[in-house]
Amino acid sequence: MMRSSLLSVTNSAWLFLVMSGFACSQEAKQLGADFFEQRIRPILVDHCYACHSEAAGEQQGGLLLDRQAGWLEGGESNRVVVPGEPESSLLVKAVRYEDSELQMPPEEKLSNEEIRWLEHWIRGGAPGPVNDLGETKFSRLGDQAYLFDQAKSHWAFQRIRRITPPNAEFHGWNQSSIDRFVAADLKADRLEPSPVADPKTLVRRLYYDLTGLPPTMQQCRSFIDDYQIDSEQAVTELVDSLLASREYAHQIARMWLDVARYADTDSFYRPDTRTPHYFPFAFAYRDYVVEAFHSDKPYDQFLKEQLAADLIGFDADSPEIAALGFYAVGPHANRAQEESLDDWIDTSMRGLMGITVACARCHDHKYEPVPTADYYALRGVFASLNRVDPLDEKQLPKLDGYSPTTDAISDYEEKRAAIDKKIKEAAGKKVGGNNLPVPLKIKETELAELLLFHPGAPTHAMVVTEKSKPPASFVFVRGDAGVKGEEVPRRFLKVLDPMQSAFPEDSSGRKQLAEKIVDPMNPLTARVFVNRVWGQLIGSYLVSTPSDFGLQGSAPSHPELLDWLAADFIDHGWSVKSLVRSIVLSQTYQQDSLNRDAMAKSDPMNLKLWRANRKRLSIEELRDSVLAVSGELDLTPRGRPGELWGEGYTRRRAIYGYINRFNLDPTLRAFDFPSAMQTQPKRDESIVAPQALFTLNSPLIIEQAAAVVAKQGFQECNDDEGRVISIFANVLQRRPTALEMKRVLRFVDQQKILVQKPANAAHFRDAPWELVVQSLLMSNEFQYVD
Repeated sequence: MMRSSLLSVTNSAWLFLVMSGFACSQEAKQLGADFFEQRIRPILVDHCYACHSEAAGEQQGGLLLDRQAGWLEGGESNRVVVPGEPESSLLVKAVRYEDSELQMPPEEKLSNEEIRWLEHWIRGGAPGPVNDLGETKFSRLGDQAYLFDQAKSHWAFQRIRRITPPNAEFHGWNQSSIDRFVAADLKADRLEPSPVADPKTLVRRLYYDLTGLPPTMQQCRSFIDDYQIDSEQAVTELVDSLLASREYAHQIARMWLDVARYADTDSFYRPDTRTPHYFPFAFAYRDYVVEAFHSDKPYDQFLKEQLAADLIGFDADSPEIAALGFYAVGPHANRAQEESLDDWIDTSMRGLMGITVACARCHDHKYEPVPTADYYALRGVFASLNRVDPLDEKQLPKLDGYSPTTDAISDYEEKRAAIDKKIKEAAGKKVGGNNLPVPLKIKETELAELLLFHPGAPTHAMVVTEKSKPPASFVFVRGDAGVKGEEVPRRFLKVLDPMQSAFPEDSSGRKQLAEKIVDPMNPLTARVFVNRVWGQLIGSYLVSTPSDFGLQGSAPSHPELLDWLAADFIDHGWSVKSLVRSIVLSQTYQQDSLNRDAMAKSDPMNLKLWRANRKRLSIEELRDSVLAVSGELDLTPRGRPGELWGEGYTRRRAIYGYINRFNLDPTLRAFDFPSAMQTQPKRDESIVAPQALFTLNSPLIIEQAAAVVAKQGFQECNDDEGRVISIFANVLQRRPTALEMKRVLRFVDQQKILVQKPANAAHFRDAPWELVVQSLLMSNEFQYVD
């Protein structure tokens, strides 16, 4: 079990409710109406609509549950849903059967899981369609003929245009096509760009955006010296060197792992032991992703390998086979097949192409040109797969390239032998209470944990395989597997492939699906990815709904620039490094981030990019930066996950941290690390009290502050002024101002008076300085990038 620095819990039942409730209510907030369509409407369709829907012609008790107005306004019993307050909602009271006079549905109580989803939905604000009927802009909801007609002119469904950028009227803005597009929009809105950021700001921005780590004081000085000689060459050479580093791959891989909803466990706990269902070899997929970005694998090839590495020429001996973890490490592996298939469809469509398809599981999509038949055509593709047991080492491909030490291997083999002996001796025994085989319990807990964390264990790839005979796919009427409708062949989405040629009958169709997704004529895939990269580097997206390019998504702020980026991305062989390079070498990226009242009055959200956006460090960047400035960051690549906090926490980069999907670490969650229950469009950004508590009380912060003081450079200083200079150089990569020097020296003197001198004189001398370091680590200057 992993420890947390912010929360310790002993009651497993309480932990289950709180953690799963938080994750799912966050999911409700993030997905809005999509969450309702995917999780809530199926429950209402099965159990409520017969008596409470317009379509059924029933409105018992005056209550409609097929629209938001219905559950908010309520019926004869008044309001049935109080957004954010499940305990105050009559709907929750009714489905829990707490009142003998109010039990819904009356025939049979909902399952515990269905009740929990309803509670999470209400806790997340009870999002849903504003109105399924009536005189609103949604009056044609579900009308597929109307939605397909709307799609004919929708920007995202049009072919990517290759547009000649206009000439820029601002000095120095004609060298980059990106700048020429941005300059044209600025000029049209009577805005002016900001000057280039100073070299100190620029070097820090480049290091963080491209590696997720701060530069050292020496690296800053070197860049500034080069910049004063030839600014353009200095920036270009620094960018090229950073792109060549593995730390760049770590940074951009973290973005992708959010899309791929990466985690080291399944989505639920074992009921008998309250331990997670481990994915012992999920890390092999994470390592594949890092290596792919490091080698600049073409993005179209990157996607094809993740969808169908086993079908495009890679066998079990190829490192690329680990790409199949894109599906294999997803949630719902050990139960709920329908949820697993729904997740695969959602991750493939929303994650890769920015189109919500999973909402069509129970009915034609209410908002997008996606009929139910399209959902089940894709379901047929994924229902033709088997997910190999993550503990079946004989069936999982073994991967080379991991070289544990002889001692680690020896220790692993000794521990493995003891567990194997335990399993053998437990043959035939059952676990009391649930009748599970004891050997299975030992295997899924002790052995799985050993394989996941022990450095001497072998490494395998988590994979999916083809079923020998792909099953026929039928539409499930209202999402009910017991009521089959028309049979649908496996095929692509009609809105992108009007002919909808069926995939081969003798295979799943994954290879064909992958080819459809990465086809240069597909208008979505390249646009969606360049928008994700742009958002990470610029701090705002060209399309503010990165995983929704459909009819309900946001229009692009710079449509011509988006198309130019997508076309250029394809024309440069889907090279991610080329895409990143073109963005960070632009004047648009290199602008100063200072606010200007005149510009802010016209464009307060900086939608037209008249300045750079100030960006806050992610929790991974913050953690890695603290270790970097202390000199304790371990840059060893690849391998098994480690604990991010608590005793014995890993000094490796945060991307190598253990991620428990079911019980996401509270520290990560406090800093807006996303749930791995579904593909994530982007990181939220909040400022809450637990974040400050972390920087005040976390053992990691306290220990690394002490490590900064223990560094040789600090210890060799002969006076307090030199010590202040040393700390500022390490933490902020600059010299202190005169005022800062005065304040720090005064603080240190006060601390020496207030703190009683302990027996350890060295600790007494260093303790005030450790507090100085900690205060700088908590500063906005350290935690934000200008």
